[in-house]
Parts: sequence; C-alpha cells; structure tokens
Amino acid sequence: MNKEDLASIRRELKSNNSKLNLQEICSYYIKQESKDILCSEVLYFAMMDEEKKELFLKNFKKVLSGKIDSKTFELEFKDNKLGQNSTQRNMLDTLKTEDFREATFKIVNKILEETCEVYDKDFMISFVRGEVYKAIKKDNDEIDDEKAYSLGFFIGSICPIVLPKKALNFDFEEREFKTSVPMSVTINTDAPYEGFMFPSFSEDAAETDKVVYYTQKENQPNQLFVENVLDCELKLTAEADKARFLEVVRDVVGTEIEPEVVSNIYSEIGRRLEVEAESGEVSLIGLKDMERILESSGIPTEDKLQSSFLEIMGAENYEFKASSLAPNFKTKSIKIDSGTASITIGPEDLKNVKQVTKDGIRYLMIRIDDAATLEGFDLVTEEL
Repeated sequence: MNKEDLASIRRELKSNNSKLNLQEICSYYIKQESKDILCSEVLYFAMMDEEKKELFLKNFKKVLSGKIDSKTFELEFKDNKLGQNSTQRNMLDTLKTEDFREATFKIVNKILEETCEVYDKDFMISFVRGEVYKAIKKDNDEIDDEKAYSLGFFIGSICPIVLPKKALNFDFEEREFKTSVPMSVTINTDAPYEGFMFPSFSEDAAETDKVVYYTQKENQPNQLFVENVLDCELKLTAEADKARFLEVVRDVVGTEIEPEVVSNIYSEIGRRLEVEAESGEVSLIGLKDMERILESSGIPTEDKLQSSFLEIMGAENYEFKASSLAPNFKTKSIKIDSGTASITIGPEDLKNVKQVTKDGIRYLMIRIDDAATLEGFDLVTEEL
C-alpha cells in the first residue's frame, strides 16, 4: 500500500457517489471510567440526512489520512502464514455477515477489555461497511467504464466526546443575565483517537492479510490497540526507522559530518522518491542501496557499512522506506542545534552551511543571498 492507494479509497468517500455503496453505520457511546456502553445505534447511510452523512464521511476520511508510517500504518496479522489468524477470519466474517451490529459489538467489547484506559475521556466508536466500485482496465491500460468490480471494506473510528461548557447568556425577554448548561455533548469527529480499515488495498486489489491502522499521535501508535485488538505486528514508525538509518551512518562516518554530505544523502533519497512518484511503487533502500547512496555522497564505506548495518538492523536483508528517511523538501525541515541557538533550514540549503573557527572561536556560517533581518531591522554586514 502506498499513499495513492490510500487516497484512491479516501476520494470515493463522498455523498451521492455512484461508485460508492455505504451500508450500515453502527455507533456506540462509551463511558471511559466504567467502560459502560450507554447507547448503541444502527442507521443505514442512505436514510441519513445530508449533514449527518457529511460528518460521518469526514470522520472516516480522517482515518485514511496522514503520512504513512507516521500516522497511518499498513499492518500484517500475527502468525498468519497459513491464514489461521482468528482476528483476520473474524474481520472477513464482518465484511459478509448479515448482522453487522453483532459483529461490531464484539470488536467494541475487545476494545473495552484491552485499551479503554488509554483514552482520557468518554468516546464514541463508529463502524461503517461498504463497497467501492472500480472500473476494469483493458489490455492497453484504458478504463472500461462498462465493466466494474467491487471492493468491500469496513472502517472503525474512535472519537473523543467533548463535554459542554457553562456559559453566561442574556435573556432578552426577562432582561437579565443567566447561566446556561447545555445538555448535549459533542462528538469530535474531526480528531479521532485512532481507527482502522479492513482490508488494506494495493493497486485496486484487496489484501485481506493486512489492515490499515490510524493514530492521532504522530509516530506514537497505540501498542495495546495494534497488538491486542487488531492482533497485528507493531512495526517501526517512520521516525524510528530514520533514527536507525542515521545510527548506521553515524557508525560508519563517526560523530562528525559535513553539512554538504548530509545534503547529498538527502538529495539521493529525494531522487528515489521522484521515481516512486512516477512509478507508484514504494522505494525501498537495502544494504546495497545504502552503500551506493553513501559512496555517491562522498562517504567511503569499505567493509564498515556491512558490519554496522548487520549489528544495528539485525539482518542484512532489512529495507528502509525512502519516504521514512527523507525530510520535507518543501519546508525548513532540518534543525541545527547548539548551546547558543537553534535554527531551521531547508534540506537543499545545507550545502551553504559550514562550521568554522577563527582565533579559537567557533562560528556557524550560512551563505545567504539576501540581508538577514532581526526584529524588522536588516543586520549590519561585517567583513570576516
């Protein structure tokens, strides 16, 4: 699964879409402290008013949003080489069952047993089941609109419930100020705690041995939910993957490195992402790829890289995702720290940075095209 696979499903989640057939939506109101289910509701999507449809759709889209391996993760079921994982079988049954409410009720109970304590307030759990219709491609890759196949899925979302605040109102009839205590609570559908979709999809084909998981907190998946509710293997986040990549680089080059070398490394990774965007295939960086990247960036690897890679990654066949390693090339995403200051800079500008010493004093130099400003003033330029 790549970001385009995820986006292709997300784009279909809109009202009055002839390519989308959403069926039941089951919702449960949960008291966090007691784990009691205060209310459950089953509604057919087609019977809802437009405002309610849009709120639910926006919520389910959110579960399919965010950077892959940072907020959204494609996870594999545990111990599932022969398709014997019981959670996977239950999810397959949930797709087909006539009693969607009963199937989702079992998932709710599992959530209450395994991970309810993680949430800091009351919450709503919602599920939707549906199908997306995809046109069949001809041999020449043209779309045949007259022939289509369906992809079945269901999505679960867990949203916090926000309690109302007291307010001071003015009563125009009685000409006095009064306090109001709203009785209705608000479901924060814009910011779900977490959620999932089964199955995962790749190139418009279902992958029933995988599930898509979403977390609100970047690079902080809920281990209890992943391992005990979804019964999946917890994988490295993009942040952790990048940290291990840099650990290998540090073991090869030592603790000091030139900014231009870092810039070269990120440029090499950026080129791989450009190829990924064109081909649609996830760019992976293994040991040999890493050797080529470092060598072309000016770092001699000799025999050091292989031993460092094996020691840190645990296996020579490990592969990093290029998307996990690359900084954001559109922003000042690189941070340079010292005891005196912290600055941010774009990856492409790293080649303009140098650390120098003069008269025993260390300086950080940055080549700039325009005058630097401070509190609205241009800085005075001095000769070095």
